[in-house]
Amino acid sequence: MNRTLERAVLLRPLVLVIGGLSSALVQPKLQEGGLLPGLLAIFVGAVLCITLASRVPRLARVASILSPTFGMIGWGAFAVWTGGLGSPFIAAFILEIVVAVLSMGPRGVAWVTGNALVVMIAIAGIARAEATLGLLLVESVLVAAIGVLGGAMARRRIAGEIAFATQGEELGERLDALQRELEDERVISRVGENVARLAHGLKNAVHSLRGFVSLIEPNLDQGVGSRAAVKGLHAAIDDLEKLARLTLAESSPSAATLSSAAGTSAQARDVGPAASVQDVVDAAHNEVFSASPGVSWRIHPAAGGETLHVAIDKAPLSELLVILMRNGVEAMEGSGSGVVEYGANGDFGLLVVTDQGPGFATEDLEKISQPGFTTKSKGSGFGLFLARRIVEDHGGALSLEAAEEGGARVRIELPRVEVDAGLSARQIPPGVAN
Repeated sequence: MNRTLERAVLLRPLVLVIGGLSSALVQPKLQEGGLLPGLLAIFVGAVLCITLASRVPRLARVASILSPTFGMIGWGAFAVWTGGLGSPFIAAFILEIVVAVLSMGPRGVAWVTGNALVVMIAIAGIARAEATLGLLLVESVLVAAIGVLGGAMARRRIAGEIAFATQGEELGERLDALQRELEDERVISRVGENVARLAHGLKNAVHSLRGFVSLIEPNLDQGVGSRAAVKGLHAAIDDLEKLARLTLAESSPSAATLSSAAGTSAQARDVGPAASVQDVVDAAHNEVFSASPGVSWRIHPAAGGETLHVAIDKAPLSELLVILMRNGVEAMEGSGSGVVEYGANGDFGLLVVTDQGPGFATEDLEKISQPGFTTKSKGSGFGLFLARRIVEDHGGALSLEAAEEGGARVRIELPRVEVDAGLSARQIPPGVAN
């Protein structure tokens, strides 16, 4: 029951009381004996009981239907005692139809209009005068016409309310999304300065590590294991230095200048060579497995996966996969197995990373990729957020779900590109995928 209908049901007893008192002024006979109090007790009492019943949720719909019916009968009784079809209370029938137009749908308007016509016929039957037939015909046509017009207006009103509610929901969703984005940016701006300081300190630490490695390397034996350890240490130091330089460049006011000098500007990254998914997956697997050998990863390329290229450079795609695979390693506490699947999916390349960890709680799915949110005791809360940003910045989508066999599954879709023999990339237009 909407608010307008609820108010109409609540006010109807009061309006009937006012109408009954007015009828006594029009017809003094009603003041004799207990006729008027009797009429008020019957009709106002009935409507009042219906009004009280409307407060019960299960009875609200029935009350909204019966209230105008008993109200119409009450107006008809007052009309019988004040001139029949010529009574001024016939106008109350039109008032009831107008209230129905404002508070009910087309069916409700038709119901009230039908009640008005039935009560008018009853009034004419009680009068039993031939002169009332013409008046009945005129008033019935008028009431029916008002009912038809009111039904059309009620239909338009409901359509407008539905459209308004839909637009309100859409605006609410957009505002919620904007609020989430603003919250993300607020968190990022808050940690941005600290990240820059950390990157600067990390860069200095990398130089110190290089110095220590150069001192240790001549004193190591020349076995295969020692050479592999030193090679791995050099690779880790190179990765730390790249990360530090990239972070400092992105947080600096002259980021564009620094990136351009290094040949890695944002524009160049966007239009640079497409990444071979197979090559990046193999490289990311080697990096993660060398650091966490307790977790084995199965690599499953689907049909066409060996030649799949996506519209993203190798560096961000590698960073994306390493983030997701390391998240899986941490979720499995360094022991278990995971799966990386990739292949073509229409106009997009699809990558799926699955682990055997505890998975995502249902209540955390909407918050898990927000910056700073983490369910790990030692987590930063920025891994999945950065992964989502990387994917969305390259025109893709990232979704999280629970794996059927337990654990977590992350699905990534990135636009596919075709690469010719000269290694130039061309994005596949929508709808023409192989």
